Amino acid sequence: MEEFVTNRNTLKLSLFVLFFVCSSMALWSAEDSRITDIRFWQSPEEAQVVLDISAPPRVSTVSQLRDGTLYFDIDKCAFRPGRQRYPLQNPFLEVLTVQQLADQRVRVFFRVPDGVEAKTFVLPVTANKGDRIVIFLREPQAQLIKRRNAELSEVNRLKAENVKIVVLDPGHGGEDPGTRNNGIIEKNYVMTMGKLIKAYFDRDPRFKAVLTRDGDYIIPLQRRREIAEHLGADAFVSLHVNYNSRKAIRGIEVYYESPRGAVGEAERLVAEMENQVDFAGVTAVDNSSVVKKEIVERQAAIMNKSRQLAERVEVQLGASVVELPSRGVKRAGFKVLHSMAMPSILVEFGYTSNLQDAAVLKNYNARTRMAQGVYLGVRDFLLNPIQEGLDTSYLDYIKTAEANKKALAARRNAAQAKKAESRKKASKYRVKSGDTLSKIAVQHKVPLARLLNLNNISSKHIIKVGDTILIPAK
Repeated sequence: MEEFVTNRNTLKLSLFVLFFVCSSMALWSAEDSRITDIRFWQSPEEAQVVLDISAPPRVSTVSQLRDGTLYFDIDKCAFRPGRQRYPLQNPFLEVLTVQQLADQRVRVFFRVPDGVEAKTFVLPVTANKGDRIVIFLREPQAQLIKRRNAELSEVNRLKAENVKIVVLDPGHGGEDPGTRNNGIIEKNYVMTMGKLIKAYFDRDPRFKAVLTRDGDYIIPLQRRREIAEHLGADAFVSLHVNYNSRKAIRGIEVYYESPRGAVGEAERLVAEMENQVDFAGVTAVDNSSVVKKEIVERQAAIMNKSRQLAERVEVQLGASVVELPSRGVKRAGFKVLHSMAMPSILVEFGYTSNLQDAAVLKNYNARTRMAQGVYLGVRDFLLNPIQEGLDTSYLDYIKTAEANKKALAARRNAAQAKKAESRKKASKYRVKSGDTLSKIAVQHKVPLARLLNLNNISSKHIIKVGDTILIPAK
């Protein structure tokens, strides 16, 4: 098997749309929209058709023709006259047709193979992207299960032969380019680095390297680590380049999970396991503390290994590329590192915002040496003894967090008890015509804030004649 993640040619449909000036254009108002670009992104499991629109589109519901073709209309929208047909013939989309109708509507037809799930979304403008319509396509469930079962079969064969599996994760991709500076686009650069690093592992029969993506498409952060966990990876390495508005900052950085980020993942898993217990109907015994202790210790053990992986990769990178200073091993709560299944690190190869770093990053010889440095660091970690144990800083963070949580709960309980006592001692006042909360507070000589707090209302609360208000005891 050449790749666990199925290799398919990644397609990008970029249609720079031409518009013809005609007399009817003068009738369109400033609110009317036009299609400015149509793009197609494909990954092994899903695909997206993205229609960029110049203004918020008015889109009809999706309808279906007798032959199975789906379509929707965009009202008050312009496209080039006539019908434009784009036969794609790929596993997700057979054909896409965009037609300008006579009544200032654009009709979009698309046909998908049997079993492909199709959903259409209208996404509003953001800081980085304009208004757009997205047709989201997902491969048939049966096909997905078949492919993943084949992957697991290959994983089991490799594990039996004591082959180490390394998952390399080129960050960003597709609609998410990452940072762009000094002639470097992050998504493209880390894809190149991923393939270079993989080439080193491919020459070593003791390893099997897999890329989370092998083309220009986006993968959700959680899905990236799920790919590695599904493959039983022995190590996970996410690849990035950095940026800082302070152009003088430069150098390589290697990250592993921070205590704070790990706490969030541990709490999520505890809740997930407890929900499974409740769902099964086994609620007589409260085992949350036992579950949490097991999860925390497992996480602490993985973080201890991640630290050693990060340290060995950082040492080898520093020795391989002396032109790039090392900023050392650091910790951060990157979501892609929230795994309890394998040691995980994130490598920032340098700062594209720094001219010196950018020059090194663009140098082919330096790139190959960086790729070799990552390979040597991971190899060193996986083939040589490591120090077993738990990440003590994480355990200390857990203890502090638990103590703070208990203290906060105690303060809340005390405040609730105090309020309950105050409500018992409070007198009642029935609202009359002309009353306001401020007037009632002045009349009874009590602070307005105390009155509001006792009644669990805000200063914007509207009182009505006949309402009962509790008056704090003096």
